Amino acid sequence: MRLPGLSLSGLRGMGSRSVTRAAGAAQSAPEQDLQTAAPAAPGRPLVEVTGLAKSFGKLGVFDEVSLAVGPGELVVVTGSSGSGKTTLLRLLHGQLRPTRGSIWVAGRSLHRLWRRGLGRVRRDVGFIFQDFRLLPRLTALENIILALQISDPQLPYSVIRRRALEVLEALSLGHRGRAYPAQLSAGEQQRVAVARALAGHPQILLADEPVTAIDAQNAHIVVRLLEEAAANGAAVIVASHHNTYRSHRELRLPEGKILPGHRGRKAGVSAQPVRPRLWRRLLALCANSFRLVVLSGLRSWRRDLRLIAPALGSMALLFLLCGLLSLVGVAVADVGARAADQASVVRVYLAPDAAPADVAALKARLAADPRVESIREVSAEQALREANGRPGLGALASLSTSNPFPASLDVRARRLTDVGTIAALAKGDPAADPSYPTSYDPDAYSRLQRMGLIVGGIGAGLLLLFLFVAYSVVANSMRAIATARREEVLVTRLLGARGWMLRGPFVVQGLATGAFAGALAAAVVAGGWFLADRFAAATYSQVLPGAGPVAIRFVVAGLLTAGLVLGALTALLGFRRLRA
Repeated sequence: MRLPGLSLSGLRGMGSRSVTRAAGAAQSAPEQDLQTAAPAAPGRPLVEVTGLAKSFGKLGVFDEVSLAVGPGELVVVTGSSGSGKTTLLRLLHGQLRPTRGSIWVAGRSLHRLWRRGLGRVRRDVGFIFQDFRLLPRLTALENIILALQISDPQLPYSVIRRRALEVLEALSLGHRGRAYPAQLSAGEQQRVAVARALAGHPQILLADEPVTAIDAQNAHIVVRLLEEAAANGAAVIVASHHNTYRSHRELRLPEGKILPGHRGRKAGVSAQPVRPRLWRRLLALCANSFRLVVLSGLRSWRRDLRLIAPALGSMALLFLLCGLLSLVGVAVADVGARAADQASVVRVYLAPDAAPADVAALKARLAADPRVESIREVSAEQALREANGRPGLGALASLSTSNPFPASLDVRARRLTDVGTIAALAKGDPAADPSYPTSYDPDAYSRLQRMGLIVGGIGAGLLLLFLFVAYSVVANSMRAIATARREEVLVTRLLGARGWMLRGPFVVQGLATGAFAGALAAAVVAGGWFLADRFAAATYSQVLPGAGPVAIRFVVAGLLTAGLVLGALTALLGFRRLRA
């Protein structure tokens, strides 16, 4: 009997992986290093267990169970409740580690180096969970599409969607594709779980009580679909209280006795379909990766906005403080640069009776020194004019009837640390004033250097403190989100998701959080500068000198970069804790 509207062989022909594809794929898979045996040959069983035993502490479940299931065979595992049916299927799926014995699935061992490479095994093994394990944030159709994208991301999205729709129609769920699991009955959820496992056409299919919550009519459809999967070459193992399938053999637990099946007919292995061209596979891989990572991460960010909002506000506020502190640092650095520029000039005061020849000799001697950058000769009249242009000095000059400012040589040092040496060269020269030869004050220079170090240290400490607080707030938020999505990550791993499929959405979510907080803080900083520069430019230039458009652009870029880096870092660390 064939089901109306769908045949698994018809779905299999739409570019899907055939049941024999794993034989070649296992030889070239990068995860093959976890296995120690050769890949499954066409005549070798796809599932083989020998002397298998499992116990939880001192409680033994079963012992000395041996079974071999080849392509096109359907085996039913029966037994009473607690006999180990679900435990056996979980062992075959890599969810549990055997106490004793060997497990070979598609030519790969699950009893050695247990956790490495489980993703590839699970992508080749479809599992119908007894508790459904549907992702609550995805609709019925999206649950199936996600499983197909995980199992074969090189399959075009149009094919994936068409296959998901057809398998839903086959299970009388075409009208419920947009419903979320919470909106489905238990029977509908179980049928969606069946559709998710069947749509990928796995070479091995494990079904744990697949019809317990389904009415008789739909249960009959599920049974026929499983039988047809075996008829098309898959190795099907069903856990059930009673054998109502056209099975080849029956395994009775916990004693491990193998009984003959009910009129089962072993099918031949289906032919391998033609794979699309390489460029089509790469294009499909890019498109599916974008959907799995970027779109999934942004959708999760939008749905988790309630959990993210407190961290987002705190992060934006801390970034705003960091931005303001950066502007203050720019202003302090500008003032310090001006002070250092002035401090790097040593004024050598000339004696009132200095001969022009002595002045020229002193100037030549100083100019020959490699530590001197430039020399400017200032007459007494020029010194007076400059003093009148500086606050306080003009009043001082008006108290004297004569010019109190002598002529001088303004010597600029290449480095601030060379100022004292240059001042020592001029001291004692015939052209220099013997009572007050230079403007060099060693205490003033040391105070300036200490002040620069103190201000820089305080600024750096506050900046690190703000960043640490921002990291702590965001990390706590990401850990809360990761904890809330623990079940979702677990189910995705059980479906065989690769590492980047699990990690990518978290990174995108962290990037979105950091970018939004950084952009919000940058907008406030840039807007405040624009208003201040437009309506209070004079006051702003006195309060924050040097913090002009160039500095604002750097601060904005720094806030955005810090948000992206901090968001990605906290997301990765939160995901690592979740995996651990």
